[in-house]
Amino acid sequence: MPGLPLSRPARARPSGPASPWPPPGGDNPARDNPARGESGRPAPGAAAPRVAILAAADSCLAALAGVSVIFVTDMHVLLGQPYWLDEAWVADSVRAPLSLVPRLASSTPLGWVLLLRLVPFGGPERQRLVPLAFYALAVALAYLLGRELRLTRFATGLLTAAAVLLAPSMLARGDLKQYTAEACSAVLLWLLVARLETAWSRRRLAALAVTVSAGCLFASTVIFTGLAAFACLGLACLARRQWRRLTELTVAGVGALVIFAGIYVVVLRPQINPGLNSYWDPWYLPGNSPNALAFLHTRLAQLTPYLAIAGRSGAGTDLVATGVAALGVAALARMGRLALAGLLPATLAVAVVASAVRVYPFGDERISTFWLVMVPVLMAIGVAAVIHVVAFGEIAPGPTRSPGRARARWAAALAATALAVTALSVANSRWVDVRSIAINPQNPYDQIVYVEKHFRRGDVILVNEEATYAFAYYYKTPPQAYTATTVTANGFSPAYPNEPWIIALTNRDQATIADGVAQAVDVLAAQQPAHRGRIWVITDHLTTVELASWDNALAGGRLITIRFRRFQARVPESLLLFRPAVHAAAPAALWGSSADRWQRMLSLATPWPAAVGTA
Repeated sequence: MPGLPLSRPARARPSGPASPWPPPGGDNPARDNPARGESGRPAPGAAAPRVAILAAADSCLAALAGVSVIFVTDMHVLLGQPYWLDEAWVADSVRAPLSLVPRLASSTPLGWVLLLRLVPFGGPERQRLVPLAFYALAVALAYLLGRELRLTRFATGLLTAAAVLLAPSMLARGDLKQYTAEACSAVLLWLLVARLETAWSRRRLAALAVTVSAGCLFASTVIFTGLAAFACLGLACLARRQWRRLTELTVAGVGALVIFAGIYVVVLRPQINPGLNSYWDPWYLPGNSPNALAFLHTRLAQLTPYLAIAGRSGAGTDLVATGVAALGVAALARMGRLALAGLLPATLAVAVVASAVRVYPFGDERISTFWLVMVPVLMAIGVAAVIHVVAFGEIAPGPTRSPGRARARWAAALAATALAVTALSVANSRWVDVRSIAINPQNPYDQIVYVEKHFRRGDVILVNEEATYAFAYYYKTPPQAYTATTVTANGFSPAYPNEPWIIALTNRDQATIADGVAQAVDVLAAQQPAHRGRIWVITDHLTTVELASWDNALAGGRLITIRFRRFQARVPESLLLFRPAVHAAAPAALWGSSADRWQRMLSLATPWPAAVGTA
């Protein structure tokens, strides 16, 4: 009508940060949230340029967060410290023929082992870049997880990324093992579950199913987190009576199990090593209830330094970590993300059951990395929710009419986020150094280099069982075969059938040591006396009993001990140069020196192993 002001059309609310919570949870995402399509992307015309800019900013921040792992890792040590025993037998697969790699990967996922061959640079220890890459990917995915929660823009992602970056369980994992890949797979599954709760689609459900099934090629524990994810999503569908989603979830779950069963039969089952199960026997849940409760209490108490505050344990630390993580669970439940809220407790339950049925051990900090890393993530979500409420006044704020006030609230939220990240950095600064905790400095590298430099024609190299793996990786002559063994947890031992001057022992008992020394002496006895060589003895991880066996076997000749400098408060084993008295009688055996007194996995009745392959 004339004289009346024209009313301005109502401004459409953008579908991104202004609507932080997931859709109400019906079976039609497009109906539940008209601004978003079936895939969860903004519909055409929904502030597309601004959404594209913010998405690009999120991608850049995720990438920068991932790259930041180099600032909490001592790269000099990572790429310069020689492999110790457990790393060396993993690295041996790089020098082995590709056809033998599946048989050498019994203690490590096959796909992860194959990735070691793809590292193009970094020196002899370049394979450690693989766990570092998974560490970086886990941090980047954690940022995207925080962003997917639709809380304060950028702030939540930065908090969750910092939680993974500075998680004690991740700072302690710099060695050549698959544990960072297991943590990365857990963060990825959390992200996929969050995306499903934001906008349900069959494509996203299929991505979750494929990750759960095929991911076991790179991370063994992905099946545990995956089972927990499907269970939590199913319970959420039941609670909301979303029958169509529940049907789709069931079909996807069955498909994932079928794929996993195929991979298990073809790839995983042939790698099962009884010796490895025997090694982890103390970490399996006992059968009776009192012992089981004591077991869980003891193991969880041992994991306290890896929960949130590096190296700190005690009731106070437990209370803080549990309380803030519970706040994160409550915040997720308040946001309507019921599956995410129950995912960590469900994963813990699956892990305990797996330990009870002796499928997977429980309680060691290395094998628990996949769920330990999610504790600080939950804590970060709880802190992010508090910051969001304080900055915006309520848990799901509506649009504000004052742009200036909105900018002030965003600035306050980001400032609080920076303060929280700084506090976490200070609390965990003691572990921001891979040198001090992550990599065992005990290795025979100095001995191998010395022998390689001073070796001369006619010499014999005698390597004790524990040193054979580092020797196989670092010495210029690679192994020609890998024999099957039940003595060690990895199931194989390097051998040199075409190099009689290299004797690699396959056991640590007195009989094996005496036979190895006798074999080396026989090689020297066949030489001309004027040109007779020497015996170099390379050892690693010597025990008191094994040292006594070596002293007894090397008696009756001239023995020179070559010592090396102390490294990180540890004195490495000495290199022995032995000039035997040829044709002298063999020394008498030591009374009572049997391997079963110190190595639980060893059976003296074990037959001589057969070769599993030759180069």
